[in-house]
Amino acid sequence: MKIRLLVILLCLILVSCKSNAQIKDQWIDKNEDENYTARHECSFVQAGDKFIMFGGRESAPKLDIYDFQSNSWTTAKNKAPKEFNHFQATFYKGFIWVIGSFKTNNFPRELPEENVWLYYPVNDVWIKGPEIPEKRRRGGAGLVIYKDKFYLVGGNTIGHDGGYVNWFDEYDPVNNTWKILENASQARDHFSAAVIGNKLYAVAGRHSGGEGGVFGPLVSVVDVYNFNTKTWSVLKNNIPTPRAAPGVAVFNNELLVMGGEGEEKGPAYKIVEAYNPKTNKWTNKASMHYPRHGTQAILSGEGIYIAAGSPKRGGGRQLNMEVYNVDNPNGTPLTASYLTAPEKVQISKGSSIEIKVKNEGGNTGSFITSVQIAGVDANAFKIESNHNHTLIDSNIEFRIKVSHLTKVIGETADLEINYNGNAKKIINLVSH
Repeated sequence: MKIRLLVILLCLILVSCKSNAQIKDQWIDKNEDENYTARHECSFVQAGDKFIMFGGRESAPKLDIYDFQSNSWTTAKNKAPKEFNHFQATFYKGFIWVIGSFKTNNFPRELPEENVWLYYPVNDVWIKGPEIPEKRRRGGAGLVIYKDKFYLVGGNTIGHDGGYVNWFDEYDPVNNTWKILENASQARDHFSAAVIGNKLYAVAGRHSGGEGGVFGPLVSVVDVYNFNTKTWSVLKNNIPTPRAAPGVAVFNNELLVMGGEGEEKGPAYKIVEAYNPKTNKWTNKASMHYPRHGTQAILSGEGIYIAAGSPKRGGGRQLNMEVYNVDNPNGTPLTASYLTAPEKVQISKGSSIEIKVKNEGGNTGSFITSVQIAGVDANAFKIESNHNHTLIDSNIEFRIKVSHLTKVIGETADLEINYNGNAKKIINLVSH
């Protein structure tokens, strides 16, 4: 029995050593085709089998697309509708979502964007989503996804001239609802958030335009939100090196914080620190090749990819993509979905009917911007269910309830479903 236990223990040790050996604490300089815009205060996010960089201080509306199969960059034909900057773009269900961003680059009073925006890479189109509640608009906020809902934390309401907040909000894209949640302990901007398991981590950042001026004071406390208990707490151990605008990613069940800027003039940081939730400790990882702040990190395959950002405190720009651990990205190509429904639907006079609509044919969702009735007899029909600004997942069926309001036979109208920016599904309605 003792021999068997010893064998099992040795096997577990060997498996653990093999697993640990697979993680290479190193940064690889990609030295790729650098045919893209050097920028900072931008977002860098994976969408399917591509990396997309956009926003920031320099050529903000331009979208640079990296194909990691060919190791080359191209530019999207359609530009972003605003000069998005200081934001954490997030990919979800085939779209890149912009929530909690500034829309202007007029330092130090950048204006927060009023709406949720979606970019649909498959068709290279921008989609204007619902309005963000007026008193919850801000830029420089952290944005994460947890169980099909977006969570927006922190941010700044007036750019770099004060206005930092500790707000916490939930946006449900399926039902188009916005909910105000309990505030975090710390106000902060210029940071990113991340989720490990059932917990959200708000790490790093600063009070831009506060007592320390534009670049301080920095926030060392790490706020943690438990989605199960719906409560906030703070880590026992603060981040060892407080900094603003670092890249953040979850890798091997650890929270990695990369680069950032301090309060003093000089180069940005190259340092990488990692928090392990199991040990509740911070450790140092290999430093990046390039100092940088004001950009986003991508977890893809077996590595973390980071590019652009400013090499010094404040303004500056660079390219210099590098990858942590192993350069082996992966992603599934995106294919467009489309809505299917009957071409013609008959409704008994003075009654109601539910029309089945399905999103199918691809691996992306469909975002419905509006559902309306048009045509000669449009006033004779009424939509009873609200589907404006709602997300429909791939291969999901939903129903639109429509009523006929008169006793007249033969009245006709068109039910128009506008979705995915420039797509439209029309269903002919006839009373009988």
